[in-house]
Amino acid sequence: MLTANFEASDSSGGALDAPPRSMRAAVYRGDSRISVDSVETPEPGEGEILIRVQACGVCHTDLKKIEYNLLPPPRIYGHETAGVVARVGSRVSRYKPGDRVIVFHHIPCGTCFYCLRKLYAQCPVYKRVGVTAGFEPAGGGFAQYVKAMDWIVERGVEKIPDGVPFEVAAFVEPVNTCLKAVEQCDPQPDDVVLVQGQGPIGLLFTMLLALRGCTIITTDTIASRLELSRRCGAHFALDPRSDDLSRTISRLTETRGCDMVFVATAAK
Repeated sequence: MLTANFEASDSSGGALDAPPRSMRAAVYRGDSRISVDSVETPEPGEGEILIRVQACGVCHTDLKKIEYNLLPPPRIYGHETAGVVARVGSRVSRYKPGDRVIVFHHIPCGTCFYCLRKLYAQCPVYKRVGVTAGFEPAGGGFAQYVKAMDWIVERGVEKIPDGVPFEVAAFVEPVNTCLKAVEQCDPQPDDVVLVQGQGPIGLLFTMLLALRGCTIITTDTIASRLELSRRCGAHFALDPRSDDLSRTISRLTETRGCDMVFVATAAK
């Protein structure tokens, strides 16, 4: 996790200092290069809010975009963002300076052809990134301030409950992504489910599936991750290099195979 080097005045919505005219940001400059630069602080327009970043998770998709130069520079990445509302535009009534919030960088419209079929990633509104720290909108969480655009403010910002640290709140975005997959697959208590990979995303899947009551098999090649997997609800945590995964699955399912498989492994 990245944590901003400043703190809100209080956690309940007290007054904040006025945002500075410029801020520090980790700017992708191309050629797999990040530069920590001074950039202009975004100004919220009508229906928009400015958020002072307190924590932002480092998603592997951002790392891939930087390493393989998948999008043209300059951009400010980071989309697992939690912070404090610093300024609000006109027509914003739900939020005020000092509110502790998380922000989603894109959201589906909920009413189009694709949304009605739960194919949210194909929704035209979902494909529009609505949070920026400058340049082409790209999430912006790797900066001191981000601006959430009006349609994000309407349905893509949530207040953080009292007592929840910013670093924990920043996990809302990846948890939401995993939860969406679990809800769509709808595993049942008598299902046998395989989760491949027990990094952060794989562990989230394991915990969410444990809440469904199904039998969970997990795999990873790192012993410490397998131990975490067991603590998070896995019934069988196996190293596919040394354990007989096929035999375990066959025994648990009377040779029919797993009812569903969640793949949470990185590949190059």
